[in-house]
Amino acid sequence: MTWGGINVYSQDGIPVRRVFFEALTNASCGPCAANDPALQSYITSKGDSIVALKYHASFPGFDPMYSANPTQNSARYSTYYGMNATPWLDVDGKTHHDVWPFSMANLDNAYYDRIAVAPKVQIFVTDTRIAGDTIQADITVSVLENLAAGDYKLRAYAVEGVIDYGTPPGNNGVSLFKYVFRKAYPDVGGTTIPTTVGNYNFTIKYLRESAWVDANVYTIAFVQNDGATNREVLNVTKAGDNPTSIDPISNNTTPDKFTLHQNYPNPFNPSTSIMFDIPKSSKVKLSVYNTLGKEVAVLVNEELGAGQYNLAWNGAGQSSGVYYYRLETEGFTEVRKMMLIK
Repeated sequence: MTWGGINVYSQDGIPVRRVFFEALTNASCGPCAANDPALQSYITSKGDSIVALKYHASFPGFDPMYSANPTQNSARYSTYYGMNATPWLDVDGKTHHDVWPFSMANLDNAYYDRIAVAPKVQIFVTDTRIAGDTIQADITVSVLENLAAGDYKLRAYAVEGVIDYGTPPGNNGVSLFKYVFRKAYPDVGGTTIPTTVGNYNFTIKYLRESAWVDANVYTIAFVQNDGATNREVLNVTKAGDNPTSIDPISNNTTPDKFTLHQNYPNPFNPSTSIMFDIPKSSKVKLSVYNTLGKEVAVLVNEELGAGQYNLAWNGAGQSSGVYYYRLETEGFTEVRKMMLIK
């Protein structure tokens, strides 16, 4: 596939495919507390290939995460999916409906069935913090082949990756919750996307609410076919983060062309510097991808004046291996490779 004029593939040349695990839980559900560790362990074992989300139910007892957004939680788990028990797991919509119990065999069956499906869409999402407690999610949906008749929706959700209450808010003894659904934007209905091959850009802005821990909040985006009985999710991804400001090394000399330099040092552990030249004021994005095509860092995504810039990337939280960094401006895109060795 192409995105912004360059090829975006995984290491083996296949567009990136991720599997969407949508679970239902409740802070006062005993079986949830007993079975969630197995589900959590499985999700963790699959790394970036699974994007997980948990809705919180109104039953069997009190749950503050349900109470924070009862309308949208209920609309998704009850009205849309028909989930009527906790815990519950649907995989890629209802292609695997009510996966239970959370045994390795059952989870493997759903996961490997879906990860083998060639993606018909690719999704990219980047979060930027802007003034006024606002998060801006910039989303690109690349339709890789003309889609069959259906009702295809892009859905964007604010997710709080970890919520730690310190003491259990319900009566099942659990105080730490992961992948918590916070809100859907613009609503749970989503946004209709075209069905013909092409790249389609969407921007969503939402308020980071006071109860949310900013460092734990990110956007997930997925494409779902509402016209299919199984509510198939075609693909899903989650966002990284951007800084809000950057200054040039010097304003004394103006570069004569756009240039992305080789990082230094390379190989590196854990930090490296990336230098680039901007000959005129431009909207600039510099991002880092792993070999699966997942965006793991966005170093800048804003309007920059002419000048030479040098940014550091710290790969301490990433595994050893090859990474790609990509400079994207108006009329210019370049990608280079670097090696993190630990």
